[in-house]
Amino acid sequence: MILLRSLLSALVIPTGLGLSPKPLPRLVVVISIDQFRADYLLRWKTQWTGGFRRLLAEGAVFPNGRQDHALTETAPGHSTILSGRDPAHTGIVLNEFGVGDTAYPILGVPTGAGASPNRFQGTTLVDWMRKQDSLFRFLSVSGKDRSAILMVGRSRGPVFWYRGGRFTTSRYYGDSLPPWLLGWNARLRTEHLVGKYWPLARADSFYAETDSEPYENGGKGVTFPHRLPTDSALAAKALSTSPWLDSLTLDAALAGATALGLGQRDTPDLLIVGLSATDYIGHAFGPDSREIHDQLLRLDGWLGSFLDALAARVPPDRIVVVVTADHGVTSYPEFSIQHGRPGGRVPLGVIVREANAAITGRNPHRSPVLEETDGLIYGDSARVRSLGVSPESLATALLQRVWRLPGVVNAWTPATLGASPHDVDAARWMRALPRSFSWFVAASIKPGYVWSDQVGNAEHGSTNPDDVNVPIVFLGSGFKPGVYPDTVRTTDIAPTLARLLEVKPEGDLDGRAIKKILR
Repeated sequence: MILLRSLLSALVIPTGLGLSPKPLPRLVVVISIDQFRADYLLRWKTQWTGGFRRLLAEGAVFPNGRQDHALTETAPGHSTILSGRDPAHTGIVLNEFGVGDTAYPILGVPTGAGASPNRFQGTTLVDWMRKQDSLFRFLSVSGKDRSAILMVGRSRGPVFWYRGGRFTTSRYYGDSLPPWLLGWNARLRTEHLVGKYWPLARADSFYAETDSEPYENGGKGVTFPHRLPTDSALAAKALSTSPWLDSLTLDAALAGATALGLGQRDTPDLLIVGLSATDYIGHAFGPDSREIHDQLLRLDGWLGSFLDALAARVPPDRIVVVVTADHGVTSYPEFSIQHGRPGGRVPLGVIVREANAAITGRNPHRSPVLEETDGLIYGDSARVRSLGVSPESLATALLQRVWRLPGVVNAWTPATLGASPHDVDAARWMRALPRSFSWFVAASIKPGYVWSDQVGNAEHGSTNPDDVNVPIVFLGSGFKPGVYPDTVRTTDIAPTLARLLEVKPEGDLDGRAIKKILR
């Protein structure tokens, strides 16, 4: 017994050697910037003065991050960030099959669709942290419902998003808003937005981009300064397409974090923020516009102030921040062609409309059998069969037509996709489509091309680098700063945080911890 005690005492590490475990973070902050293309962070790096400058100077920066799946849309992208799993395993295939749920109406909205995470499958970092710590607290605030909801997963709790002039939630999360948010909403007077101007944040010399292009924003309001409508309701709605949506989102998140006391314990809490204005502005004006440049200059400043405010409430060395995006965006094809680069719009819709007409016998009372989006033709194969059409034969016939579209470089049916596991685009489609999802054709297009039937928005959704590539940045004392050339994925974020926080993930993950950046 004496010998055993001697051996055990020999295994105790003296605290004076500096080998005692580092205390866990008190607050983990995960920020998703919607449509934040991978090259944005470095494109204007000499002009950053706030949050982006801090990320580059002090963070572990991965410029070559990936939303490494097809159908690069908001809902699928956000489902990967804190789940560690691809959309094929979260069940979130498209925005259309994201969070819309009429069973859970939105509070304060008299009519319209509700929202819930009921289509989401599996768990997220929220569940893993809650399972380990019964006192764990979190908050999710975003400009969009799908980003607020899908980074959390199925957990119930404080999850809020902007809708019609205020931040709200759905009945999935509760029947009323908390007092702190009611007070915050009361201070957001929509009449203050009426006629508000959006001028340039800096001197004209800061911007190399042309101020107006005829294809931007539907050809209307393409020149600075921009102005919100003079009607209160319209101004509240149009706020989403202005930089101030992000400013308000950060302010609401800070108010909620303060009210809930996030980061005030000695064990970790989680703050999730979805910044949506870059997506709205990027769709309207494109990634090469003066508007997106100005939006990011403003966001840089607001993000810096937000991080400073958090550091005033929680010891800075006990805060961890992750910044990433749900997808990128492709330049307006009209812009690319104008500047001598390849580009074009690929009209998949015409094939689907003609196929629907042929299958349903042009009966106006029958709903369409097929749908299309971002290179995917999908629909209910059982219904197709019930109409006397073989789904396999239909897929083959559609494939032949898709191949003939200008800009298409590859296409597959359910019978052929698995035969190309080493093709990058095929692999991205396999990571996007659950086995149970009914589809007919999936296709990839050339860089610079977008899936679109007519001139309109700048688009994303393809398997190309402009849509797939996103920045991933880890900031905090637990990470080794630097710019890393490695290719990492958004599915790696949750397992990396889990390892840092010493929590155990649940289920099989597609991502893995990025060990080289952990101290």
